[in-house]
Amino acid sequence: MLAFFLSHMKEFQLIEKFFKPLTKAHEAAQNLADDVAKISLKKNEELVVSKDLIVEDVHFLRSDGGFKIASKLLRTNLSDLAAAGATPLHYLLGFSKNKNTDAKFFAEFARGLKSVQDEFGLCLIGGDTVSSEKLFFSVTIFGVVKKDKILSRKNAKNGDLIYVSGAIGDAGLGLNVNALRLTPHVLRLKHFFPTPRISLGKKLLEKNLSHCAIDVSDGLLADLRHICQSSKLAAEIYFDHIPISAAAKNFLKKNPKKNPLDLLSSGDDYELIFTTNSKNEKKISALAKNLKLDLTCIGKLTKAVGKNFTVTLRDRNNRKITIKKFGYEH
Repeated sequence: MLAFFLSHMKEFQLIEKFFKPLTKAHEAAQNLADDVAKISLKKNEELVVSKDLIVEDVHFLRSDGGFKIASKLLRTNLSDLAAAGATPLHYLLGFSKNKNTDAKFFAEFARGLKSVQDEFGLCLIGGDTVSSEKLFFSVTIFGVVKKDKILSRKNAKNGDLIYVSGAIGDAGLGLNVNALRLTPHVLRLKHFFPTPRISLGKKLLEKNLSHCAIDVSDGLLADLRHICQSSKLAAEIYFDHIPISAAAKNFLKKNPKKNPLDLLSSGDDYELIFTTNSKNEKKISALAKNLKLDLTCIGKLTKAVGKNFTVTLRDRNNRKITIKKFGYEH
C-alpha cells in the first residue's frame, strides 16, 4: 500500500519531500511556492541563461537510475555556462513522472542533483512536473558574467589557435562498453559524470586569453564547425594532435574494428573547445599547469573559401582525411 502511494505522489508532495531542500532556502526560490523565481543582479553583471532537455531512450535509460540521470543532467547544463565563462547561480527543473517512478527513484534523483550542487555552488529555485509515458527532464540554468565579458562561438578570429581541454571520445566509448561486454570504469564515469569546465571558462576571460568557446556535446568536429559557422571562418586540425586518454587507447587496441575517427564525432565529452591568439601559447601552458588540466592545441582557424565555413581534418603528413560524420544531429 505504501509503495502504491509513493508511486502516485502528487506534484506538491514531490516538491516538498525531495526538491524543496535543494533550494537551500535561497530567497530567489521563494520557497518553491510561486510560479516564478526572482534574481537580483549588480549593475556591472549580466545574467547568462541556458536550457537543455533529455528524453528517455534517447539520452538515457530508466535502468541508469535516478542518481546517474540527475548527475549528468545538471553537469551537462553547467557545461553550457562553462562555455560562456559564467559563474553558476541557480537552476529551474522540469520533469515528467509516471507509475514506474517511485519515491526511491526521486530520492536518488535528488541526491544526484545535490551532489552536483554542492560541488559547483548553485541551487534549485523552481520548476514544474507533468505525467507522461516516457520520462523527460529539463533544466534551465542561470549564471553570471561581468558586463560585456562572455565567451561566444561567434568571437573567433582568423589565425587563432584551436585548443581543447581534457580528452576526447571517452564518453562516446562509455556508451558502448556494456554491449561489448567490457566495463572500463573510467569510460563509464566520463559518460555519466562529465566535468563541466567552469574554472577554465572563467580563467580564460579573467586572463583575457580567449573570447570564443563551445563545449563538446554533439562531437568535437560538429561543435568546432559551429564555431566556424558562427565566426565565418574555416578550421584545420590534425588527428594526431587530438588528445585521447589512455583508457580510450587501450579500448581501441582491444577492439581493432572500432574506427578511431568515431571518437571525434561521438559527443557527450563536455570538454571545452576554445580559440586564442598564437601569442598566448605560453600563457595557456601556464594556465593548464595551474588548473591541473590538459589543454591541447589541435589546429588553427583560417580564412574561409567562399562560404565554406567548415573543418578540415589532416593526418601527420598533412594529407586530408575524409570526414564521413561530424557528430550528433538533433
